[in-house]
Amino acid sequence: MKKKYDFIVIGAGSGGVRFARLIANYGKKVCILENSRVGGTCVIRGCVPKKLYVYASNFNDHLADAKAFGWSVSSSRHTWKNLVEKKNKEILRLNEIYIKNLKKNGVEIIQDHASFISSKSIFLKKRKKNIYGEKIVIATGSTPNYPSISGSEHGISSDQFFELKKIPKKISIVGSGYIAVEFAFLLKNLNYDVNLIFRKKTILNEFDDDIGKRIFNYAEKKGIKLFSETSLRKIKKKGNKITILTNNKTINTELLIYAIGRTPNTKSLNLIKTKVKLDKNYAIKVDKNSRSNDKSIFAIGDVTNRKNLTPVAIREAMILCDYLNNNKNNLKLNYNKVASAIFTQPEVGSIGYGENDLKKMKIKYKVLITEFSPLKYSFYKKKKGKVFIKIMYSPKSEKVLGIIYIGESAAEIIQSLAISFQKNLYLDDLRQTIPVHPTSSEELVTII
Repeated sequence: MKKKYDFIVIGAGSGGVRFARLIANYGKKVCILENSRVGGTCVIRGCVPKKLYVYASNFNDHLADAKAFGWSVSSSRHTWKNLVEKKNKEILRLNEIYIKNLKKNGVEIIQDHASFISSKSIFLKKRKKNIYGEKIVIATGSTPNYPSISGSEHGISSDQFFELKKIPKKISIVGSGYIAVEFAFLLKNLNYDVNLIFRKKTILNEFDDDIGKRIFNYAEKKGIKLFSETSLRKIKKKGNKITILTNNKTINTELLIYAIGRTPNTKSLNLIKTKVKLDKNYAIKVDKNSRSNDKSIFAIGDVTNRKNLTPVAIREAMILCDYLNNNKNNLKLNYNKVASAIFTQPEVGSIGYGENDLKKMKIKYKVLITEFSPLKYSFYKKKKGKVFIKIMYSPKSEKVLGIIYIGESAAEIIQSLAISFQKNLYLDDLRQTIPVHPTSSEELVTII
């Protein structure tokens, strides 16, 4: 006899866990299926370990700053093994918290792989048994892409990178998106030799052009070797040496990391047994309420490819729970008002539309720009870097359409701005704000 649940959640990442916990609080019988560790990409092999590594890498810059302010700093040496061990302890701690909270809310955790046999029935591959759910929520996230070339198996994905207990001196990263670029900066700051290989002319092409252009220049100054307009042709490996054959030249390395995008994790779910429809990128098509074409199946997070950020998946889970329980205080999510950050050195924070977006949508806009050397770098003989601020706004109403901030603590600054942006921000709001002086972020209100 099939075991029956009110809700089956497939995928125990941030979105799936949040939904399972919330819906269980309404007295529903809930199980969550996960064929790996509870916590998902973000906690186990994504944003959390990445940020810990970024913190570690930033100390190289902090040491240089200390010398500029008169500190006598002896030589320093970083030990990769110690960083990985401490990271693993923290990830284990978070994993245990996720499990504890699920159990506390009465959610049954099943470590197994899910495969649909009908719209409401799931086959558990390890246990070789079926379970039944009145409603099913898919929150399986995404998987890293690999190049379709000979020898691609000699490289690893960004997911696998976080499992490495030791790494060689020479590292090559393939990709131009934020994951590839963040990896390049943090590894270079930890004193590794880094190549960044990408097909297009520049990096971070999904963002406003000013972001890609400036971070490209900072990467060059850091000593990251940039191989633009370079496509992989073949990978060879002999011993510990990896040879990358490209359309331009041959690149020798000791570790090859692919960060060339991710694909919604739907291929192994056997969705052909349901009415769920996928788009050309294998993402599950859903309506504004996260319902798929199959009335009993919902999907949240990266598997829908709407906006692939962990806080977005969590908010989608909260909204779905409200919707399913007819909550009158329905939460809302405007994807265009979601702030994001890129943890390079310096950091990038952005919210709203970039110029690329506004041009595509044929929206009229004006731009305010300021770029300056922050007070912190006054003692440097050669200016270390500049803060860049860009504001896009509507010419008539002066409503702010987008903000870009490049500089130290950009992620924290853009998070604060997101609160005002959510309520609609106008240039006059900035005019009326008294700045905190002396700070770099005061330029946000003195730019006008």
